[in-house]
Amino acid sequence: MGLFNRLKKKADKAVAPAPKPEVASKEAAKITSASSQPRTGGMRAELLLMPHVSEKAAKHASSGTYVFNVPISANKIEIRKAVEGMYGVNVEAVRMIRGIGKPVSRGKIIGRRNRWKKALVTVKSGQKIDLHEGV
Repeated sequence: MGLFNRLKKKADKAVAPAPKPEVASKEAAKITSASSQPRTGGMRAELLLMPHVSEKAAKHASSGTYVFNVPISANKIEIRKAVEGMYGVNVEAVRMIRGIGKPVSRGKIIGRRNRWKKALVTVKSGQKIDLHEGV
């Protein structure tokens, strides 16, 4: 019976697809596409996942370098724009650290830990980011 289904699928593909409805104007298309995305000042809202909290990160923060967990796909330019837009500071440098997902075994089950990426953001001297204001 699989042979007959294949022939039927090929016959359905031969039929021309229905034309898509066209947008009334280009301006309306721009408005609908822009309104569906959140406005974040040109940055992705999910770019800075969270500040990385550790003793070493606290020591770096005293010298003006802040550590953030970021997605694997993030790059330095996006991180710079996100920090400047979110905290209102001038970023001097951005350094990245990538961690590989190491293999882990628990009994017979073998898996991997997730990959991760951290960004070390250095702000200009005299500026400060208050990461722990609500804690």
